[in-house]
Amino acid sequence: MPHCFVIAKFLPQRSANWTSHYGLEKAASLKALPFLALRVSRSDDGVQDLCRQGQFLFVISPEKPTGVNDGCYFTLGSSLNIERKMLHVEPPLRPGGRTLYIHTFPRLQADAIPILRLQEDGLFEFSLAAVPHLPHRLDESSFLAFCGSVMDVFEKFVKRANDARSSGGSELVEDGWDSWSGESPYEYVRDPGGYVFEYLEPQSFRMSAAAVGATSIYQDLLLYKQIAADYSWMGVTAGVKWALKSRDHYRACGVRRSGALLPAYSFVENLPTFDESLKAHALTLWSTKIPIDGDPAVEDSDSEEGDWDDGPDVDFGVVPDYMPPVSAPSTRVIAFDIFGTILDRDGAINDAMGLLSPTHPDKRRLSEVYLECELMRHRDHADAPYTDIVRHALEDVCAFMEVPLSETVLREAVQTILQPGLYADAEAAVKTLLDQGYVLVGLPIPDVKSFVLPQLPSGLTLRDQPSPLSDLFGQNHSMFSDLLECGTADRTQVLVVTSNHYRVMEPASVAGFPTVLVQRPGCIGSGVKLGTSDPTLAVDGLQTLHTQLQNPSAHHPLPVERTPARFKAFRVCGMYQVTKLLGMGSFGNVSSAFHVLTGSEVAVKMEVPSDTPTAPVVLPYEVLVYDLLRGHPGIPSCKWSGIDRGSHILILDQLGANLQQVRRLCRGELSLKTVAMLAVEMLDRIEFVHSRGVILRDIKPENFAMGLGEKSHTVYLFDFGLAKLYVDPLTGAHIPFREGRVGLGTPQYASYNVHFGREQGRRDDIEALGNVLLFLLHGRLPWQGVYSPSIEAKLLRMGEMKAGSAFRDLLARSPMEFTTYFDHCRGLKFEDKPDYTLLRLLFSQIMDKEGCTENSSFDWEDGNSRKGLLLPEEYKLDVRFTKDDVSTLQYVPVGHYIQYPLCS
Repeated sequence: MPHCFVIAKFLPQRSANWTSHYGLEKAASLKALPFLALRVSRSDDGVQDLCRQGQFLFVISPEKPTGVNDGCYFTLGSSLNIERKMLHVEPPLRPGGRTLYIHTFPRLQADAIPILRLQEDGLFEFSLAAVPHLPHRLDESSFLAFCGSVMDVFEKFVKRANDARSSGGSELVEDGWDSWSGESPYEYVRDPGGYVFEYLEPQSFRMSAAAVGATSIYQDLLLYKQIAADYSWMGVTAGVKWALKSRDHYRACGVRRSGALLPAYSFVENLPTFDESLKAHALTLWSTKIPIDGDPAVEDSDSEEGDWDDGPDVDFGVVPDYMPPVSAPSTRVIAFDIFGTILDRDGAINDAMGLLSPTHPDKRRLSEVYLECELMRHRDHADAPYTDIVRHALEDVCAFMEVPLSETVLREAVQTILQPGLYADAEAAVKTLLDQGYVLVGLPIPDVKSFVLPQLPSGLTLRDQPSPLSDLFGQNHSMFSDLLECGTADRTQVLVVTSNHYRVMEPASVAGFPTVLVQRPGCIGSGVKLGTSDPTLAVDGLQTLHTQLQNPSAHHPLPVERTPARFKAFRVCGMYQVTKLLGMGSFGNVSSAFHVLTGSEVAVKMEVPSDTPTAPVVLPYEVLVYDLLRGHPGIPSCKWSGIDRGSHILILDQLGANLQQVRRLCRGELSLKTVAMLAVEMLDRIEFVHSRGVILRDIKPENFAMGLGEKSHTVYLFDFGLAKLYVDPLTGAHIPFREGRVGLGTPQYASYNVHFGREQGRRDDIEALGNVLLFLLHGRLPWQGVYSPSIEAKLLRMGEMKAGSAFRDLLARSPMEFTTYFDHCRGLKFEDKPDYTLLRLLFSQIMDKEGCTENSSFDWEDGNSRKGLLLPEEYKLDVRFTKDDVSTLQYVPVGHYIQYPLCS
C-alpha cells in the first residue's frame, strides 16, 4: 500500500509481550490515546533507503517540535514550499482549522498485526490486517522531499551519536573501533524490533481529538520504554518474587532482630596461620595446580567475559515426559507403598530429630536434612549396611546443626528410625477395603531385615520378591510389572497407593498404573512436585480412601491443564532435578534445582570438561577452596561434589537475588544507606576469606547474593573459581610479587594494578570491592563503554582512567569516605594486610549520618528507595522515571540497562 495518513493507537500490552509477566501487567496500565500519523512502508516507491524493512509511522501534531529536535518537521499545507518547510496535502488536512506539523524525527517502527485463519485443509493461513486510512495524500514531490529530509536528519543523528562515543581519553574514536563489551544473551530479553499499533477507522474517531492525542504518544512510548528496560532482564521474575518474600518477612518481624546482621569477623595476624583442622585442606589446595593463574604463557586474555553457550552437552538423568492421570474404571487390586501409607517412617525420623535436638524449632527441616544425608551416604557407600548409613547420616545432621552428639543419643536415634510404627488409620482402612472386596497387596519393603516392624494389618499381603536397599531411595520399575501377577491382566484395575512422588508415583505412572497420592500433614515426599505426573486420586489419609473410591468421578480424573515448560528439566546425581538456568560462563553453568525426595532447593554448578586436553578444569579446584572456607555463615555450604556422567558437579545452598539483580530491582542505583550496610558485610566476608589465606581475584556484584527466608538479609559470598592461596601453609611465607601477569577477573571492577600486569594480592581484592560499591551507588562507572581499537588497548585505557582524572571526578561525586577508602587501598604494599576495621568504620560513619540503626532495612525491604522499586504495588508510571524530552527515543542506553532499537 502506498504511503497514507492513518489514525493509530499504541498497544502497550501487545508490544510488551516479550517481557516478563510483570512487564505485561505494567504495560496494561498505560492508557494510550489515538494520534494522527503518516504511515510509510517498504512498498512505497523510492523509499528503500528510508524504510529497509517493516513500516514506520511519523507523528502529526498541532504542536511544532522544539528543543533538541527543532527543525525536524514539515508543515502540512496546500502547496509545496521546501524553503518554508511545507508539504502539499490533497485534499487539505486542517482539522478544526488548526495547522498540523509532521515530525520527521523520531520515526516509529511499527509491527503489523497478523491475522490467523483456519483453512479448509486444516492448515493455518497468516495474513496482515487491512489498514484503514484517510483520503488525504502527499503529492509525489512532497513525499520525496519528506523522505530526503528524514534521511538527512537520521544521518545527522548517527553522526552525533558517533561523535558522542568516548575513548576514555583526549583522542577521538576512529572508524573500526569498538567498545568490546558485548552482553550475554542470558542477561537480557531482546526487543523483537518495534511497537505494535492498531489503526482506527476514520469515521469512528473525531479528527480534532486525534490531533490533540498526538502530543501524548511520545510520553506513552517513553513510559513503555522504561517498562521494557525494567522488566526484560533475565531473572526479573525470580528477583521480584524473592524481594517480595524478603519484604514480607521483614514486615512480619517488624524490626530486625538483634544479630540479624552477622557480627564482624576480626583477623588479627598479618599473615594467617593454619591449625590442624585447616592445615590439611590448605596443603591440598596449595599442592593443586591453579587452573587459571594469570601466566602469560598459558592464559588467553582476549575477552572480558567468558563465552556463553546453550547448556550442558552431556546426557544427564532424563526426566520423563508428563504423564496425565490414569483412569481407574474398575479397581480390583490396591497396592500399598508400605512406607508412607501403612508405616510411619516420617514420624520415626521426626522423633529421632527430637532426640538429637529437643529445642530445634523446625523438626521438619531437620528431617529433610536427614533424608538428604541418608541418600548421599547411600550414594557414596552403596554396599554399606543400612544401620551404618543411618548412623553416619545422623552424625551428618548433627554436624549441620553444629551440636555435639553423645553415643547414647546416637544409638537411641538409630533404633528409633529402624522401628517405624503404624499410622493410626491403617488398621481400620485396610479392614474397610477388604470388606468392600478389594485385593490388598504391599509393595516390597527395601532391606526388610534392617527394620524392626510392627504387625501389619491382617489381610494385607506383602510381595515376597527381594527388594534391595536402593529401592528405599530410588525407583524400581520392575516391581510394577510384577503387579500384574495379582490376579488381573489389566493395569487400570491395579491402584498404586503411595505418599512419595519420586520413588513410586512417577514409575507407576510411567508403567501405566493409576495412582493414589496420600498427603498426610507433615509427610515430606508427598509435597514434592516433580512435574512428571499427577495422581488419579489425592487423599488426606487412608480413612477417606474407601469413600473416594465409591465416587464415580474419581475413576475418571479430568485432564490437568499445564503450561508448556521453557526449560527441559534433567537430574544430576540421581537426586536433584534441575529446573532452570541461573547463569552460564566459560567454565560451567549454575542452575536451580530441588531434591527429589524432600523438595529442598539448591544451586547446581556443573562443568563439562573440554575436548582439548590442555583446557583448564576449574570446578574440582573450586571445591577445594570451599573446603578451606567452611564455617562462616556468609559462605554457602557445599552439600556434595563429585563427577556425574562425566561432568564435575558442585551442589550448594540455594541463594536469593545477587547484588546485580537487587540493583536492577532498585532501578539501577542503591541508596547510600544500603550501600554502606552492604559494604560492612561484604568487607567481613572478604576479611574471613583472607584469614584463611585465600585471595578472590574476581569481586563483582554477581558474586554476592542475599539469602532466603530468615537469611534474606544476609550477604553471601560465592564463586571461587579464580581464588588462590596467597600464603604458603608450610612456611607461612607470602607469595612473591610478579609483573607481566595476565589480568584476571572482571575488568570493570578490578583494581588498577590488574590492568598493568601486576600480581594480585589482598589490596587488590579490597580495591575491587570499592569499585563494586561505587557501581552500586552510581549505577555506572566512567570506564564502562569506552571505545578502542582492540581489547588490549581498552584494558590499558581502563587502567589509566582508574588512576587518572576520571576516577578522581568519580570520587568527587561520592561521599568523602570513599576517598579515604581508596587512599588506604592504594597506599598498601603488595604484602600488607588491609586495615579491615578502619574500612568498616568508614562505612559505619556513613550509616550513622544516614540515620541507620540495627533495625534499618535495605532498599528492597522497605520500599523507600528514592527511585522506587520494581515491586508490583509500588511501581509507578511516573515521568520522573524517564527523560522528559523526545530525544530519549533514540538508540541510546535506557537506565543503564540495554540499548533498545525501538526507533530509528
